[in-house]
Amino acid sequence: MLAWAWLALAALGGGPTEGRWRGQALGLCWEGSPRPIEAHEVEALVPLGVNALSQTPFAFMRDPRKPELGFELDGRGWWGERAEGVRFLAREARARGIATLLKPHLWLHGSWPGEVEMTSEADWSAWFAHYREFILAWARLAAEEKIEGLCLGTELDRTALRGVEWKALIAEVRTVYPGLLTYAANWDRFESVPFWAELDAIGVNAYFPLSSAARPSEAELAEAWRPIHARLEALARRTGRPVVFTEVGYHPVEGTCREPWQWDPGDAPRAPEVQAAAYQALLDTFLDEEWFGGVFWWKWHATSGREGRRGERKSFSPQGLAAEDVFARAYRAARAE
Repeated sequence: MLAWAWLALAALGGGPTEGRWRGQALGLCWEGSPRPIEAHEVEALVPLGVNALSQTPFAFMRDPRKPELGFELDGRGWWGERAEGVRFLAREARARGIATLLKPHLWLHGSWPGEVEMTSEADWSAWFAHYREFILAWARLAAEEKIEGLCLGTELDRTALRGVEWKALIAEVRTVYPGLLTYAANWDRFESVPFWAELDAIGVNAYFPLSSAARPSEAELAEAWRPIHARLEALARRTGRPVVFTEVGYHPVEGTCREPWQWDPGDAPRAPEVQAAAYQALLDTFLDEEWFGGVFWWKWHATSGREGRRGERKSFSPQGLAAEDVFARAYRAARAE
């Protein structure tokens, strides 16, 4: 059994996807920086108790209705989103006991992955051919670097309904990549994904709306999580797969729990304590569950050339805010058990 260091599967008499998951991803979503980072920026995560990072290289689509997409492993984009940067961070992280979830993503101009939907069978075939090339390229790199986990897609709501094509892609990826596989479903679509049985974990981008209040309490947020918790647990037990929050985050502003996925919070008053309460409620609700595989908080910025982004209203980052203390206490406590 090949297992993520932070998601170790205890096989209970069968194949690699049977059994109960022990250990969790105590993770962060690392932003690919525009310029090379330094080792001390990874070292800074060690005292926070972090044991996992996700990395997000991109392919680009201009139109969600046309099958063309473009990518380059060593292209002209940000250093941290190219093969060179991905390799560097994965190696520096592993040297510190921090695993990597490689999470290739589609970037659409003026749209988002959930709107990708072709208008003919020919275009669907072309889209899957292009997407296959993209994912297999990163899968081979992940295999070369012994990267622990690979996420095959993110929020591709309408494509995910085409289970035959996805199952074929998963099978092909397994021929070149021996690590664990997941898919990151959008918060409102995780129950409709038809290929969880082919994967090792149920990934959810967990931007569930929790409260319309400007400053909800931890208790209010915990209560809002209860029915969601029940649905996630039911799916985990039905499929025999752990649930991993492949991405979740909150702006440090009032009203952030109303629509947590919103990229720009507008002129909402700054309120880091609301972000911290949201972190605490999520961790209190899920971290002790044996079926819960962990969480990756969106988003952690390298300091190299990015100082202006840290702690700003439009950044989801917990860096330098009360939410950082919240997750660090929980992570350190979980690792001490």
